[in-house]
Amino acid sequence: MLTQIYGITTAEDAALVNALVPDHVGVVLDEGVATWDSVDLPTLRAILPELCDVAVVALSLVTARERILRTLDAVRPAWLHLARAAEALAPAAVAALRAEIAPVRLMITIPVRGVEGLAAAERFAGSADALLLDSAHPATGVVGATGHVHDWSVSRRIVERVSVPVILAGGLGPDNVVDAIRTTRPAGVDSETRTSRDDDRRRKDPERVRLFLERARAAGAGIGLP
Repeated sequence: MLTQIYGITTAEDAALVNALVPDHVGVVLDEGVATWDSVDLPTLRAILPELCDVAVVALSLVTARERILRTLDAVRPAWLHLARAAEALAPAAVAALRAEIAPVRLMITIPVRGVEGLAAAERFAGSADALLLDSAHPATGVVGATGHVHDWSVSRRIVERVSVPVILAGGLGPDNVVDAIRTTRPAGVDSETRTSRDDDRRRKDPERVRLFLERARAAGAGIGLP
């Protein structure tokens, strides 16, 4: 069961999370798009050396090729994660970017607002190395880092219909990750808001991260998922 932790905003948290060894750790470089979990370039440069035992994922909130490539150049990650590609780009454009950035692998977010998420996943499955299924905020419509879960029955249908690995996100934490895995049977799970501290959502809670990783891996092994 692949595990992914997002929301690293300090070098201290990077070191703490790295020591717990999730498979992926995501960082969000400030690209001029308003978001609560981004970091500036000096902070990014302090974070990256601490992430020595994990695969780094660079999240980009833009869709312009030139800006995406600048983020890629700054982070030099194992994975590039495009959060808004499925709603702004054609599958062919995503596939072309994927070919351009290889050997960096490409992950794209599929918003799961309802059954239409299944059609979107099928459209983009051949254009990316992985799909991440995420929730939209019920009031703002913003996708990602909302703390809200979505309809896992739709996510299960996506997992069953596409051949590309699917990572489940959207309000996952230690308390619900086992049920999420048993319901959807994804290739991996992602957590940001529910492994953050109560007093500061930009900081990680090491005990919540530890429990999330432990329970996710045990749940995956318990139903025979790699």
